[in-house]
Amino acid sequence: MTDGRERPTPSTPPDRVLSGTFAKDHERRYAHVPFDVPDGVRQLHVRYGYTDRIDSDPLITGGNTLDIGLFDERGIAEASPGFRGWSGSEKMEFTIDEGWATPPYRAGQIGAGTWHILLGPYKVGPRGCDWKVEIWFDPGIRSAWRMSGAVVGHREPDPLPEPRAGWLRGDLHCHTLYSDGDAWPQEMLHTAAEAGLDFLGVTDHNNVGHQLAYGPGGDGLPIVLPGLEVTTYGGHWNAWGTDRWWEFREPEARAVERTMRAAAESGAVVSINHPKPFGPPWEYAVFGGFHAVEVWNGPWPQLNTASLDHWDGLLRRGVRCAALGGSDTHYLHGRDVPPRHADSLGTPTTWVRAEASVPSILEALREGRSFVSESPRGPQLYLDPDRARTGRVAVEVRDGTGATLRLLGDGGVIASSSIDDPRWDATFEVPGGTRYVRAQLESSAGDVRALANPIWAERIWS
Repeated sequence: MTDGRERPTPSTPPDRVLSGTFAKDHERRYAHVPFDVPDGVRQLHVRYGYTDRIDSDPLITGGNTLDIGLFDERGIAEASPGFRGWSGSEKMEFTIDEGWATPPYRAGQIGAGTWHILLGPYKVGPRGCDWKVEIWFDPGIRSAWRMSGAVVGHREPDPLPEPRAGWLRGDLHCHTLYSDGDAWPQEMLHTAAEAGLDFLGVTDHNNVGHQLAYGPGGDGLPIVLPGLEVTTYGGHWNAWGTDRWWEFREPEARAVERTMRAAAESGAVVSINHPKPFGPPWEYAVFGGFHAVEVWNGPWPQLNTASLDHWDGLLRRGVRCAALGGSDTHYLHGRDVPPRHADSLGTPTTWVRAEASVPSILEALREGRSFVSESPRGPQLYLDPDRARTGRVAVEVRDGTGATLRLLGDGGVIASSSIDDPRWDATFEVPGGTRYVRAQLESSAGDVRALANPIWAERIWS
């Protein structure tokens, strides 16, 4: 299998050259730079560059990071069909042809009229950001962006622990060559099968082109939850169950909340992503329009305590939202992997009580019929109202020996117990006036190993 590349940039002079400078006061605000495309063009090639270039890693400062995207002659309005793609700062050149395109850009007719280069100065250094975009018409570049050879997936030979009947396990967050990953969607899907996952949420940045490359899954592969990671300059959010791009150019809380609500009303499941330092963090004071928070992103020690605190704060405010987890896997091939992306599928794993179908899994995520664990092996943590008596909750823990169970409510810790058996269960009295109860398993070092979603008061005392 190869991820192929186009031939080098054409040797002929470009047909259009665009240039300019972004000062510090333009940081994190998009610009739409127009250029005209004549009749009869069948292929565009775009190359850009800028001064003092640095990586997009939030920890790296002092220079410039400039994102790029493209709109065709159909316009730049929100939800415009003219959006041809966005590659952040990952690709310094790309091609769009009538029959093919560099991932994540969209192939198709090259219409005559005014097109726009979308430029986003994510970081602007002290000397400003001088930029140049070069555009070629019909350079005759042939595509090498294709997979070659078969992908064969094999499930782990050592069987995973069985969940309760009707529960599925999956990973809700990953990236491929259609954004800033290093693998093709089919490679990611087969790797998820090898990890023993039943479903996979596919979430490349600001694009949906990867969805067709994945296909629906099934037939021995994980079910694909079509989605994307909406990547704004004040935070990221995931939407699953959608096949369109959502507005990402306005990094203002009011605009972000409006877009999240629109996505949710369209039927998508919406989740705030990694609200923790260097996540990148979530900078918006938004208290509605989403179903969940990605409380667990990558291995627990990667500052996920901050995400847990963010979610806890929402629960205490009365915001009813579920906790979800996603590995945020970017790299399968292990070449020069940045430490913050040294993650693997299923770390963590989100478990849902659902049928093996996209609509059922999405409904379970909306309703919080789920818990999160450190891996596909568990531990498993089930929290339910006690069927025998109101005012109590029942907890079952599987494969959590040595961990400590903490039962928590809006007033703090309700109970704490050591798990001393591979199959452990107990019931607990809930103090009157408690608005919700949730549960988590912790290791001896204090790391969370599993996290269950809250039960709200009306279910506890009904």
